[in-house]
Amino acid sequence: MNFWVLIYRFAWLVVITSCVVAVVCVFLPKTHNYQTLQKRKDGLEQGNALMESRDRQLQQNQKRFRSDPAFVERVAREQGMAMPGETIFRFPATNSLPRKVTP
Repeated sequence: MNFWVLIYRFAWLVVITSCVVAVVCVFLPKTHNYQTLQKRKDGLEQGNALMESRDRQLQQNQKRFRSDPAFVERVAREQGMAMPGETIFRFPATNSLPRKVTP
């Protein structure tokens, strides 16, 4: 009789273990997919925050273009523009350093 009780308990152990393994096999890919989607969401939220920051900066610049003539002039000069009657002189950039003369 003890032999049959042992087989009965072993069978239940196999059934429960199989159920646990089945549940793990079903949900493990789902958790990996969830983590991947969560990382993607975090990256998109950072991108959105960056875009919102850039949008606010552009809106501020747009307001300044409408109301601040000194800002408009500074930006225009940075772009190489000049007022009527002004002459722009451009000099070639010198990227070489002075050479050391050896006697």
